[in-house]
Amino acid sequence: AVEWKILGQERDGSLLVNWKSRRSDGLRSHIGFFDANCKTFDVLSTLQEPGSIVQASVNSSRTLLIYVMKQVDRYMPYLVEINQERKPFELLAMERSKQVMVQFLWKKRDNFDKTYRDKFLVMIHEECVLLFTATIKKIPSADDDGHSTASLKIDFKQDRWFCDTKEMTSESIVRSFTWCQWDPEVQSLYYIHYKPQTRNTLEKDEEKEDLSPTLSAFQFHDDLPMETVLNIPLNLPKLPLTEPGTKVIYEDDTIPLRIHDSSLNLVIVSNEIGMLFVCHYYLYMPVKPPEESGKTESVHLAYSVTILHHGCVIHCVVPGISWEKAKLMKPTFALHGDHHLLVFQADLFAHLLDIGLSHEPCCHIVCPPPVQLPVTHLVPCVKWGNLTFDSATLNLISMNISKTHLIETFKGDSSLDNRLSILHYFTVHAVDMEIVVELIGILMEHPMSLDIVALMKEVLIGGTYASVKKGLPPEAAGLIRYLPLTISNPLKPIQAKVNDLSVGISHETLYNTNMMLLSSQQRLSPYRTDIWTCLWDRLNDNKEPVRFTPEQVVEKLMFSLACYQPETLSRCTTPMSPAGPKIGGPDVFSLSHRSQSAELPFIELEECTASKQEHVISVNLRELSVHLAKYTAKQNVGFRWLKNSYDQAPTYVHTVASMYAAAQYEMSKTLCGFVCRFAGVDAHQETLKGFPLIDSLSSARLYALYSSLERFCLAVQSLAYPFPQGFSSFFAYLGYRTLSYDMFLQYVQRHVFELQIDVMKAILTDMGDSPEGLRRKLNLLSMLPRSRARRLLNKWTHTTSLQIRARDHATNILCGVPVFPRGSHGQLKQNVRHGGIYPEDQETIGPLDTFLDLLTAKANLNEIDFNLLIDATISSLEK
Repeated sequence: AVEWKILGQERDGSLLVNWKSRRSDGLRSHIGFFDANCKTFDVLSTLQEPGSIVQASVNSSRTLLIYVMKQVDRYMPYLVEINQERKPFELLAMERSKQVMVQFLWKKRDNFDKTYRDKFLVMIHEECVLLFTATIKKIPSADDDGHSTASLKIDFKQDRWFCDTKEMTSESIVRSFTWCQWDPEVQSLYYIHYKPQTRNTLEKDEEKEDLSPTLSAFQFHDDLPMETVLNIPLNLPKLPLTEPGTKVIYEDDTIPLRIHDSSLNLVIVSNEIGMLFVCHYYLYMPVKPPEESGKTESVHLAYSVTILHHGCVIHCVVPGISWEKAKLMKPTFALHGDHHLLVFQADLFAHLLDIGLSHEPCCHIVCPPPVQLPVTHLVPCVKWGNLTFDSATLNLISMNISKTHLIETFKGDSSLDNRLSILHYFTVHAVDMEIVVELIGILMEHPMSLDIVALMKEVLIGGTYASVKKGLPPEAAGLIRYLPLTISNPLKPIQAKVNDLSVGISHETLYNTNMMLLSSQQRLSPYRTDIWTCLWDRLNDNKEPVRFTPEQVVEKLMFSLACYQPETLSRCTTPMSPAGPKIGGPDVFSLSHRSQSAELPFIELEECTASKQEHVISVNLRELSVHLAKYTAKQNVGFRWLKNSYDQAPTYVHTVASMYAAAQYEMSKTLCGFVCRFAGVDAHQETLKGFPLIDSLSSARLYALYSSLERFCLAVQSLAYPFPQGFSSFFAYLGYRTLSYDMFLQYVQRHVFELQIDVMKAILTDMGDSPEGLRRKLNLLSMLPRSRARRLLNKWTHTTSLQIRARDHATNILCGVPVFPRGSHGQLKQNVRHGGIYPEDQETIGPLDTFLDLLTAKANLNEIDFNLLIDATISSLEK
C-alpha cells in the first residue's frame, strides 16, 4: 500500500482514507473507513481506475459513498453503493475547474420507514452549494407482505436494497460563495458571500454597489428544514472574484472540510456547549523607509480570533519572520480542554488563549512549541481529544501543552504578563497547588525581582477564587461571576518573547453581537437546545458582570485604619473570631501531604482584644456583600427578569461573602508559609518559633527571610487581604533585628511595622537601660496609642516609667480627668525601691506636701495614688 491520504472525517470521529496498491494487473485505488469508536477498519470501495481521489464522505448507515476525483485541474464527484459492484454514478453533468467537495448529512434514522432518504451537499467554489436527496429502496421478496415491520425494515447487511438514482433530486441552497466550511459536529455549513452594504437614505445612488463579505451559517436538522442561524459582517480585505480562465491553486483541505482558494485563510472552531471561534491568519509586510526597501524583507504573521460567545476579537502579531519560512506556515487552531484555544505554529510558538465560558477572555499564555519534531501542518481531529496528524507524513502527534512545558516556560520567561497567565492557569483552571508551590519556589530564587509582588498577588487572587468556586453551593454558583478573578487587565495588550520573537496580543470588543444570531423565538423549533441557542443566551445577557475589585476595600481602609483603635473595640464576628464561621483549610486546593502544610514559623496568636486583621476582614465582608447585593438585584424591565438565571436570594450573598473572606485569610496564611519555607525557614524543621527563632538566625538568614516577607507584606496590603494571626508582631521583630534602628524607625512611622504589646515587650527588653536605650524606648513609646503605651509603662520596672506615670497621673487630676487607681502600686513600689531607701533624716518633703495638698483640693482622696507620687518624687531625688 502506497500514497496514503486522509479523505475526510464524519460526525462520530470516523476517518475516511485512500491508498493505492500494486497488483499484477496494475494499480488499484481503495477507500477505507476507520471507526474511531469500535477501532475497526473496513474497505468501502475499490476503484479499477487509479485516479487521484481528493475527498470522500459516507452516510451514517455506511451504504452510500460519495467521493471527488481530480484529474489535473478538473474535479468530478461520484456516488457509489458500498459493497455493490455497480458503476459509480456521476453527480454533475460536467467536470468543474473550480474546487468541488461533497459531504453527507448525518441524522437519526427511522427503522420503520419503507424508504430511506439520505441528503448530501455538493459544494462548488464560487458557483453554488447543491443539496441532493438520494433514496434507498428495499428490493421486495416473495416473503414480504408489505405490512409487517420485518417487511418494511431494510437490512443493510444483506444485498436486498438499491439506490434509486432516477428519483435523486437536488436544489441550490447557496449561490456564489468565496469560502465555506463544513462542521461535522454540529451539522452546520458556514460560508462567506458578498452582500450589498446598507446605505443611508440620504446617500446618493452610485453606479457600482459596494459589497461587504458576510459569514453565514446553515443549520441542518433531521426532521425540520434547514435554517440560516448566523450572519456576521466581516472586516476582510477586498478579494475580487476570480475571473474566468484564471488558474486558481486549491489546497484541498479535508479536515476541516473547506472549499476555498489560497487568498483567504479562515478556519472556524466550534463546540456544542456554545463556543464559536472565527480564526483568520495572514501575512503582511511592515511599512519601511525607501532606503531600506532593497534589503532582505521580513514579514509579520498575524491572526485574529473572533470569540462570538464573548463578543470580542483577539488580535496577535508575530513580527520578524523571514519570507521563505512564512510562506509555508499554516497555523493550527484547536480547542485545548474546556477553557483554552490552542494556536500552534511549528518551530515558532504555541499560544493558549483563555476563552472558556467560565469567565471573560484574559490571561493568554505564550510558550515555545511543545512539539520539537519537524512538522508541516498539524490537523486536529474531531472527537479525538488532543490527537492531531501531520498533513505531510500522516504521523499522529499529541497536541498537548503539558504542565512540565508550562513550568519550563515560567522559568525561562521574564515577561510579567506571561508569568501571570501561567499562574492563573494553575490556580484557577488546573487548580493544582502542587505546581503553584513549585512556581513560588522559582520566584523566591530572585526575591529582589520587581515582579514578585504582582505574581504573589496573582497567587492570592487566583487561589481565593478557586477555593470559593470549589466550595460554593450550586444555588449560588451564579455569584462567582462577580468575584475577583485575576490582577491582569483584559484590555491591556500582552507582550511576551518566545525564541527571540516578540509576540503582541490585544483585545477588541464587538458590539450588538446578539443581532448576528437568531433568537430562540425566531428558530423553527423554539424549545430545541443547540449551539445557537446557547450562543444566543450567552450574548443576550445584559453585559459582562462587574467584578469586585480589591481596590474598593483598599480605598475604604485608607480612611478607617487612620483612626483605628483596636484597644477600644470589642471582637466582631469575622472568620478570625472564635464564634465566626469555620475556615476550610488548604485541603480545598487538593494539596498532597508534601505541600499541604501551611505551618508558620511563629505563634498564631494576637495579644489584643480586637486585631487590625479582624477589621480588614470585616471591611472585606461588608464591601463584598454590598457589591453582590447591588449587582444581583433583579431588573424588573418587562418580563425579561423572569428569565434571569443569575438572580440569587439575599441569603446566598452573605454566604458567598463569608466564604470569600474566609478563603482570603486561608490563602494569605498558606502563601506566608510557602514564602517562609523558600526563604530558608521551614517551620517543620525549626525547633523554635516566633521571637526565639529570629534570635537564633544568622544575619544572612535574617536578611533573606525579611526580604521575602517584605514582598509578601506589600502584596497582601495592596490587595487588602488579612495577615495571618501573629504575623504583624513576627514581622516587626524581624525588621528590628534585620534593619538599623533609624531604618526600623522609618518603617514604624510609615505604619509598615505594627508594634503590638508582645513585640514591644521583646524590643524594650533588648534595648537595655543605657541612656541611648532609654531614649529609644521613649521614642518608640511615644509612637504608640495612649492606652497601649500606658500598659507597657505599667510593666516597665524603671524609674523613668515611674516618673512618667506619676506626671501623667497628676496631670489628669489637675485637668479634671477622672482617674481610677488600680491599687497595684504596692508591688511596683517594692520593685522600684529595691536597693534604695527613703532618707532617714526627713519624714516629709515640703514641696511634695504642698503639691499633695493641692491635689487633695482638686480631687477626692480615693482618686489620688499617693504611693505613686511619693515613689516618683523620691526616685527623682535619688537620681
